[in-house]
Amino acid sequence: MRARGAARPALATAFAVVALLAMTASISSANSVFSSAGLGEPSLEENARLRALGGAGAAEHGASSFSLVNPASIAEAQHLVLEASILQTRRQVTTLHYGDETGNESSFPSVRLVIRFPNGLVLGGSYLLGTNGEFQVTRPESAGTASVLRVDGRGGINLLRATLARRLGRNFRVGVDYEVIGGSYHEEWQRSFVDPNLAATRDTLDVSWDRLGRWRLGLQWVRSWIALGAAYESGRRLPVTERQRTSGAETLSANSLVIPEGVVVGFELKPRSRTRFVGQYRRQQYGVGTIESDLVTFRPLERYSLGWERLPANQGRPSLNRVPIRLGVSLLRWPDLLPVAGASDISGGTAAIEEWAGSIGTGLRTKDGGGAIDISLEGGERGDRERLGAKETFVRLGLTLRVSDETWR
Repeated sequence: MRARGAARPALATAFAVVALLAMTASISSANSVFSSAGLGEPSLEENARLRALGGAGAAEHGASSFSLVNPASIAEAQHLVLEASILQTRRQVTTLHYGDETGNESSFPSVRLVIRFPNGLVLGGSYLLGTNGEFQVTRPESAGTASVLRVDGRGGINLLRATLARRLGRNFRVGVDYEVIGGSYHEEWQRSFVDPNLAATRDTLDVSWDRLGRWRLGLQWVRSWIALGAAYESGRRLPVTERQRTSGAETLSANSLVIPEGVVVGFELKPRSRTRFVGQYRRQQYGVGTIESDLVTFRPLERYSLGWERLPANQGRPSLNRVPIRLGVSLLRWPDLLPVAGASDISGGTAAIEEWAGSIGTGLRTKDGGGAIDISLEGGERGDRERLGAKETFVRLGLTLRVSDETWR
């Protein structure tokens, strides 16, 4: 998150070029080039199984099939379950006026623990990566004294969540989350001069906020061949503190960040015993009031997801029929509206970030069905070279390990 509207004029002018630098500079060891402005890259918190289905999990249910977008999803859990995911990403950035760059990074989208109690209540705890604000920009500058400017950014929004769910009758499941919003952002600007007689300069910006919580409510209706799911998440305004250090001076300023309310709806259809189709629509109501800044404005985040799965056969000789096959597609509309290519702030016009992806995946289950290893492979692109000055293509490999208390028996 780069909210610099309250900065001192000299420093605000320097920070105002970060989005432009990111679209035209050499980038290495970085996450998305578009993470350099706004809230950072939106993270899909789901496990590899659901990532392979395009991220459609609102109607996901079962004894060991869970989604993180709908708290009602864990209501049918039968055992203690621990699940963790890792994501390896390779990106290639193509810019309008500069050459191509590639980068690799690893992240941990989510870790989850689920426990079922004798009275039918299911308790869950999870850690999620909400946004990823890591980036790196390196650019030589010849205006004035020759120098090399390097900007490093890290941080993002992290979520710590507690979930309570249970079944209501035969067909309904209900769940509630309480989510604490954590994280921070840090930027470091270093300028090294070609002239050895000139000392390097270093400026920093730290953005933090109060760790406050919000509620999420989920509901599912399940039949043998169809399931519907929906969830609502409340909004929360977070007091923000910005700390800027430059040339031995330190400046504090106050702002606010609005984490908006949102909804998600989804379905599951099972026309055959081993075939299912899933879909989901998610919307988070970001807008112009999300945070005050002249570098970025916001629109609602929207994610469309569709998936198909051939479920594994439970009987018969070992063969490919015992292995699931998953396919998915998704369209993500980032909430960030960034300055158009060539503009230093949003007064010169804004451009949206659209992201599409296709995915495939499979997995292996333990004999008890509670443990599993799932793999997903996603490929897609985001951005627009003409409007934003850069386009990214990416490949993501996801791996999720799930174990239960039955796995070791």
